[in-house]
Amino acid sequence: MSSPISTADLHDEALLARLRAMVAESPVPEAAISEILQALQKARGYIDDEALQLAATMTGLSPVKVEELCTFYSLLLREPVGIHVMRVCDSIACHMAGAQDILAQARQHCGVEFGEVSRSGKLTVIPHVCIGMCDRAPALMVDDEALGPMDKQALTRLLAQLEADVWKPS
Repeated sequence: MSSPISTADLHDEALLARLRAMVAESPVPEAAISEILQALQKARGYIDDEALQLAATMTGLSPVKVEELCTFYSLLLREPVGIHVMRVCDSIACHMAGAQDILAQARQHCGVEFGEVSRSGKLTVIPHVCIGMCDRAPALMVDDEALGPMDKQALTRLLAQLEADVWKPS
């Protein structure tokens, strides 16, 4: 995920052109909503009210319907987040393999509650139901990169890399 950008960037012609192309390529405008929301989140870091309204206008859906979609899909975020979003799987396989310790360590590192932006502004940690890596439990995702199995030492290294802006997805 990229850093959040200013409201003015919603008026960026290149972004608007990509969004219009998504609508044009869909069988019906409403079908493009998921792709549009993902693109807006990638550009902004999260879906704020202005981005939600833009997505609704472009697809012909009501803002309420777009809000419902945003709150239903856990990968769509409606609140500001850090530069990186760490989703720690807390499903049964990961839980049994120690995900609670990983969650606690990550939250302690950030010094804030889950879903809030760390003091450094670089990280938001969110518990996440199943990221599909039960065979590599406990697992987590940083932005769109799945990692696992994760232990306390590996998490310490990962957190240091994220804070130092040297972490690179594979």
